[in-house]
Amino acid sequence: MADLKSNVFGIDFPNPVMPAAGPNVKSSRLMIEAAATGSGAVVSKTFSVVPASDPRPTMKKTVAGGLLNCETWLEDSYENFITELQNVKAESEIPLIVSIGYSAEDVAFLGRLLEKEIQPDAIEFSTHYTGSDIQPLLAVAESLKSSVNVPVLMKLSPGFPQLEELAQEAEPFVDGFVAVNSFGPALDFNPVKAAPSLGSDWGQGWLSGPPLLPIALGIVCRLAGIVSKPIIGVGGITCGTDAVKFLMAGASLVQLCTTAIHEGPSAYGRIAAEISDWLDDNGYSSIDDIKNLYLNNIENRRQ
Repeated sequence: MADLKSNVFGIDFPNPVMPAAGPNVKSSRLMIEAAATGSGAVVSKTFSVVPASDPRPTMKKTVAGGLLNCETWLEDSYENFITELQNVKAESEIPLIVSIGYSAEDVAFLGRLLEKEIQPDAIEFSTHYTGSDIQPLLAVAESLKSSVNVPVLMKLSPGFPQLEELAQEAEPFVDGFVAVNSFGPALDFNPVKAAPSLGSDWGQGWLSGPPLLPIALGIVCRLAGIVSKPIIGVGGITCGTDAVKFLMAGASLVQLCTTAIHEGPSAYGRIAAEISDWLDDNGYSSIDDIKNLYLNNIENRRQ
C-alpha cells in the first residue's frame, strides 16, 4: 500500500486530503466527522469578527455537478465558534487549520485569540470580499503573520486580476497558499420561472465543484512555477485521480468542499483511499513520487 504521509508547513499529515473551508465544515460535528472518516486534517469554515448575514436561498445545483452559492462567511459569532473549535481540538488528533477573515485588524485579533484558546496547527485567511487591489491584501497577510506563531496560509480567489503578482508579493508574509476559492460572480436559473434561484442581488453566486477543476488546476500549476512556498490545491475534486492531478501540477495537499456537500464527510477518506489505489496501480510507492511530476515535465519541455 502506498504511503500517503507527508510533512508540509512543518506539520505531519497522515494523508493529503482535507476539507475546504465552507458549509461542509460549519460545525464541530461536521469537522469531527471529517476526522473520523479519514480526512488528513480538519479545516474550519471561515469566520470573522462580525457574523455574516446571508441572503436566502444560498445554494443551488448547476451544470456538471457544480454548485452556485451566495454564502459568505460563518453566520454565528466568533465566541460561539471558538467553543466549537475547542470541541474539535479535544476530539481529533489530526492537524487543525482554522480559516478566518477579512481585514488586517480582524485577522490580527482572531489570530491571537486562536493561539490563546485553540492552538491550531495553522491559520488560513480568505482573500474573498477584500477588493481587487494587492496592497490591502498584503497588509492582511503581514498583520496576521506578525500576530501569530503558527503557519499562515493565504487562500486565493481565482477571479483576482493580478493573481500571480499577488502570490509573489505575498510570499514573504505567508507560509503557503490555498488555491483556489470559488469562482464568480456566475449565474444560472430556471428558464421556466425566469427568476433568480438565489437570494443575492441579481441571483448571482460563486461557482464550485467539477466545472471549477480545470481553472483551479491551471492556477495551481502556474503558481507552483513562480513561488517556493507549498500550495494546497482545491477546486472540483471528486475522486482520487482528480487529487493526483493537483499533486502532479504542484500542490502538496488538496482540499474539497462541493463533493463533501453532495456526499457527506466520508468523501475525504474515500478520496484518500483512491489516491492510494491509484499510486499502487501505477507503480508509485508514495505521494512524494508524484508531487510536481507534471510541473517538472513541462519545465523540461521548455528547456
